[in-house]
Amino acid sequence: EGSKWHYPSDITERQSTDKRIERMQNLRKQKRKFSKRFSRPAPVPEPGLLVNVETPLKRTDP
Repeated sequence: EGSKWHYPSDITERQSTDKRIERMQNLRKQKRKFSKRFSRPAPVPEPGLLVNVETPLKRTDP
């Protein structure tokens, strides 16, 4: 069984390129996952805005 760490000369250019691409794809996945997890929730509307929207519905004409 060989050592886990290789000297740069032992690794082919294709292997290092593949590894770099794999790491970048993993970073992209993590970024997407974290952006979903930490995205800000929808802002709560101000109470005054809700009253203005409801006012025409409650109005009674004489």
